[in-house]
Amino acid sequence: MSAYGWGVQYLAQVFAGKTAISRHRLCELPGATDLWAAKLPQGLPEGQFDRRVEDADRVTQMSVFSAQQAVQMAGLDPLGVGMLAWGTGFGGAATLDDAYQRLYLGRQDLSGRVSPLTVPKAMSHASAAGIASWAKLSCPVMTYSNACASSAVAIGEAMLAIAQGRCDVAIVGGSEALIVPGVVKAWESLGALAKLNPNDPKAVWLGPFEQSREGLVLGEGAACLVLESESHAQARGAQILAHCLGYAQVNDPDCVTHPHAEPQLRSMYAALQQAGVQTDEVTYVNAHATGTKAGDASEIEALNALFDKTQALVSSTKGATGHLMGAAGAMEVILSINALRLKKCPPNLGVQKLDSQIRFKAPLKATALPLSGVCLSNSFAFGGTNISLVFKAHE
Repeated sequence: MSAYGWGVQYLAQVFAGKTAISRHRLCELPGATDLWAAKLPQGLPEGQFDRRVEDADRVTQMSVFSAQQAVQMAGLDPLGVGMLAWGTGFGGAATLDDAYQRLYLGRQDLSGRVSPLTVPKAMSHASAAGIASWAKLSCPVMTYSNACASSAVAIGEAMLAIAQGRCDVAIVGGSEALIVPGVVKAWESLGALAKLNPNDPKAVWLGPFEQSREGLVLGEGAACLVLESESHAQARGAQILAHCLGYAQVNDPDCVTHPHAEPQLRSMYAALQQAGVQTDEVTYVNAHATGTKAGDASEIEALNALFDKTQALVSSTKGATGHLMGAAGAMEVILSINALRLKKCPPNLGVQKLDSQIRFKAPLKATALPLSGVCLSNSFAFGGTNISLVFKAHE
């Protein structure tokens, strides 16, 4: 799910070139301004959750809903799951923001009352715990928090667990819901957000790979997949969508906020090498590109080095969904797999003029893919975590 709504309808919207990014008022507090955001509609699906989930943080509600959808679509009995691997960057940001407002807003002391549920609702593990509670899981349940590579790490580590024979089935994914005053102001202070002139009703948002880009757009949502060993999937007659071929993680130790092309290049190359895939066999690359000047520039340099003069088409789907932080990796793997199944590259949205340094193919409209069915999905995060995942469409 994403800013397009509670469900999988976002897939068609992305490929149709319809962005979920729009202008939002941050809150009703004095001094609040508008911002570009991809925000999920308020309210919960009727009758979807029990009381425990209804009382949980928004991020946990998204997580449980996405897991329910994935398990149902996979025709899977949750009791047969051998591992739950979940990614999130911030955890229950809305719960923490509410607690701090209760304490500090208009106060000169710490007499404000904070809910006794603040800790279990706000902890990073709350989403995974909520899914495990719903599915009655007693298997290993793990949370990965590697900034905006979190759910990509979760997918990669579950792939390794299955390949090593530690389990046959894993629920994997990620979630994020951090469009709250405290977090947004922190990103503004970092100078990383796309700017919006509050006095200009015709302001235009500029997306990833745009020559004049100014920053990222925060999004919220959740994405979940079911991973299985091929033998297990075949034995239960499951519909196989794609094959996980490669996973690589390369750390960039030089700066926690400024990415570098060389570790990103090594991450992509290592994932392709593990997958046994040559660069010219790649059909589609889902770039991490967020719309920041420095981040996109580093990835452009790395992508140029690998995919100049190849058949691969490259796009950043953050121009559609916004940057989902901890959920971005999982959401983009789902979009990448569907790109292979539809044989269509999602468009780069929010681009009026492509960055002049780009030498690879970056279409501005949905474009047919070549017949080969291999994709690469990148997640390059603050803190130095560089993840690349390789998938092949199921024949």
